Amino acid sequence: MPGNQTLQKLQWTEQHDAFCLENKIAPAAKLLWQWLVRQGIAEETEPDLAEFNEWVTKHRGKGYTRPTLKAALAQLVELRVVQLVKQFTWRIVRIVTRHLEWLKPKKNYQNRQENFTSQHSNPQSGEDEVNSSSNSSTSAAAKQEILAVCSEAGIFYHPDKPAKIFNYSLDDVLSAIGVYKIRSAAEQIFNPPGWLINCLEWRYWEGWL
Repeated sequence: MPGNQTLQKLQWTEQHDAFCLENKIAPAAKLLWQWLVRQGIAEETEPDLAEFNEWVTKHRGKGYTRPTLKAALAQLVELRVVQLVKQFTWRIVRIVTRHLEWLKPKKNYQNRQENFTSQHSNPQSGEDEVNSSSNSSTSAAAKQEILAVCSEAGIFYHPDKPAKIFNYSLDDVLSAIGVYKIRSAAEQIFNPPGWLINCLEWRYWEGWL
């Protein structure tokens, strides 16, 4: 796991376990988080999910599938456990792994959330500003159709703000909504607009639908 900063070695604690239970973190996502913590926390690191999967295979007998690995990292991003800085491939990313204490305080959450979502590369926000030329390539009618299918699924975006959702085709949005319905039937999704953007960027439906 190469990184540009000095790694801070931390231990997995009961508080981490409690956070996982409270937020219904999937077993694969919890194991990935444990692996990241044991590797060390820095300003930025570039973990390779293939290396993580090799470690899993060694101790579990078999590794996780690609959709499971992608969903595990996406859930950690969704819960702000890690911040996705840059995605090189589906398995090699540049991230910031958060300290548990950073996640706990509820006061000042709004300021932290604003700082977190202000990162242009962060896929978590459903209404991040995007390149005006790419956003303008989607016609008003197409935007309305995308907003309509999202609204029908209970996912809402502001019609007058440049949301990342408009960077994707209607077919992709429908595929992502299909995965959303499967996932939301099994567990609560706390930020549906942001989750759907993650789903589109990581193409969760590949291997699912």
